[in-house]
Amino acid sequence: MTSEAAEFRDRLAWAMAPDLEVLDAMDRVIAACVEGTSATEAGVVLADRTGALQVIASTSERSSETEEAQLGTQEGSCLDCYRAGKTVDVPDVSTHESEWPAFSAAMREQGLQGTFAEPIRLRGRTIGSLCVFADHTRGHSDQDVALLQLFADVASAALVRQRDRGTSVTIEDQVEDALEARVLLEQAKGALAYRRGIRMDEAFQLLRRAAGDAGRGIRALAEDVVHRGADLGSAG
Repeated sequence: MTSEAAEFRDRLAWAMAPDLEVLDAMDRVIAACVEGTSATEAGVVLADRTGALQVIASTSERSSETEEAQLGTQEGSCLDCYRAGKTVDVPDVSTHESEWPAFSAAMREQGLQGTFAEPIRLRGRTIGSLCVFADHTRGHSDQDVALLQLFADVASAALVRQRDRGTSVTIEDQVEDALEARVLLEQAKGALAYRRGIRMDEAFQLLRRAAGDAGRGIRALAEDVVHRGADLGSAG
């Protein structure tokens, strides 16, 4: 086995750890997308009970704001991907400016130029999308595309695994639970930024690193910050 293949195997196993909560599984999926492909940022959106897409995971504040811009304007790669249930590959978003005027402007504001979205499916039904962004217009290689498609399947498998464990009854229950965890994460980011005098994105990355270093879930660490006043002073 080559070192590259071994690295990919380890990355895949890391993202598919059986005891992960949905939020942590999705966070690992998007981290693997950025580490293993030419993508600069990544995120996951899933449909709630009403069919509206919600941001579940993002690699940074930049990707979160880009995803929220799509949902707010109802235009962009992750929306089109979800609606059609098909891959959307746009290496240079300026080529879609007439179709996505607001989203294209939001991408430029964030210093991003290309986007790729892959459907997250469950038993033939599209339940969300894995969306990546790039600060270049080179697009993605065939290997990148294969990996992104695989990681979309990993995201779906994480939801199935949680249901099989009996922690949630339906996919919608899991999405709702993940959204509650996401709200807690946002509160923790704000509290941590205030206590340590750092930017929101720094607080976000600090939480992600601290959770990984401690072998704990992001939600559990966020609860410590919000409800027990932790400032992760020993984390860096």
